[in-house]
Amino acid sequence: MEASAPVASDAWSYLKSTKVFSDFIEVAQSIKDIVYETGYRMFYTTCERRVTAVQNKDRPELEKIGWDSLNYARTFKLPPLEDKMIRVDGKTVTVEEFREKYERPRVPCVITGLTDKWKARQNWTFQKLTREYGNSYFKCAEHRKGRPVFLKFKYFAEYMRENEDDSPLYIVDDFHGEDRSAKEMLKDYEVPKYFNDDLLNILGEDVKRLRHRWVAIGPARSGTTIHVNPLNTSSWTSLIYGHKRWVLIHPDTAKELVYVPKDQRGIHPEEAITWFSTVYKRIRQGDWPFDKYPVLECRQRPGETVFVPYGWWNAEINEDETFAVRHNFCSPINLPQVYPALRRQNPNLARIFLERLTVMRPELHTIVYQTVLDSAPFEDETNKSGTGQNEDDGSTSYTSTTDLSASESESDSSDEEEEEEDDSSEDEDVKDGKKLIKAQPSSGRGDQKADSDEDTDSRDESSSEIDSEEGDESEESSECDDIFRKPIRMESPIRTPPTGVKCRAVAARVNIPARYGESDA
Repeated sequence: MEASAPVASDAWSYLKSTKVFSDFIEVAQSIKDIVYETGYRMFYTTCERRVTAVQNKDRPELEKIGWDSLNYARTFKLPPLEDKMIRVDGKTVTVEEFREKYERPRVPCVITGLTDKWKARQNWTFQKLTREYGNSYFKCAEHRKGRPVFLKFKYFAEYMRENEDDSPLYIVDDFHGEDRSAKEMLKDYEVPKYFNDDLLNILGEDVKRLRHRWVAIGPARSGTTIHVNPLNTSSWTSLIYGHKRWVLIHPDTAKELVYVPKDQRGIHPEEAITWFSTVYKRIRQGDWPFDKYPVLECRQRPGETVFVPYGWWNAEINEDETFAVRHNFCSPINLPQVYPALRRQNPNLARIFLERLTVMRPELHTIVYQTVLDSAPFEDETNKSGTGQNEDDGSTSYTSTTDLSASESESDSSDEEEEEEDDSSEDEDVKDGKKLIKAQPSSGRGDQKADSDEDTDSRDESSSEIDSEEGDESEESSECDDIFRKPIRMESPIRTPPTGVKCRAVAARVNIPARYGESDA
């Protein structure tokens, strides 16, 4: 056996030295190269075809002239940065201090040290995301009618590396699509301590009707044009990878100043790169009333979180390939601004929100009640507020008011009918197959309608006893119910809500999300 080893070794050496073996190796290598090249070409061809299909749905007007006609990939450069944004150490500043110094006075800032323990800092790389979520679909565009357009991540990752588009595709996915596998990404990060009191979580599963959280993945030159956060929400954006340029403009600034002039919009009127090429360039050249309307800008680095208070104009553009997480939120501080906006845009969802808030956060009940009394008479202003551009201009920014409730256009018709059927005490009319809620004024106390049989059966004994009591207490309860059940014209001089009555009545019929109750505890 020991003598055979040298023989085998000599035979192998002899075989490698023969011309037949060397020819075989060359042929094998050629086959390998052909297979690899063919497979790569097939993948790239498929990738290119899928990306082109998405682009044609998103921007059909660019199908003939191309997405790279302005050659921004080689010519676009951001002006020098003047980073004046306040930086906050997230490891030393307490929650109470942050809320009093920054959130309540609406001071934008960059927070450091909030993402150090996130799994996303290690897991969100091109290699790992492609391996884990390569076949998962992410929203990266929209039809002109507002319907989302999805693309597999493996194709988008290849597109990010190779594209030379002027304004590239940008993944901004809210995790509410049909593909559930991508939701595993939610486990890789946690809401920072300064923003964990998000009252939108009270909606439970109904929060799907509000698009308020996103993963944002995009190449250089992609981004979000100038806008104000929808529904008066504040926002935080944590960057995992890459760099972003942010510009924030004072809330009092007139929209005529912040929007791109009509004659400068070109072929990308609603894109971030157009705004940064025009309005931002003008700001950096000094052509701006800084004394009246302050402008803040910064470069966001990996691991940093940008806080944007409600009302501030803001725009961001990616300086290179970026991965980020973004949440819009409603805290007790901006609740008086968020609820009236939600009530104007989506009365049914506002009613659900208010009922659950009354039970789960009764200490905030008076705040919301006061905003109802102080608000203007109800009218549907869905198309009047929060849009990115002038209605006369015919264009809108990326993050408009409809972004937080964009899913309403897809599923709200059926949801509204179900909710209206459940609330049997509301007056209903039927017109064109849809139910319309009548708004009842509360100008008198003797004209209130009696509760329906279903509502009476749903109340507990203590609620029934209260309803049977005589005098002002019964009338206050009826008036309070009307205020919280439907949008109405407020003419009552009452400034404080009746205590106890509404909470007991609502508790009997509100399904409280267990997850929020646990986290709140």
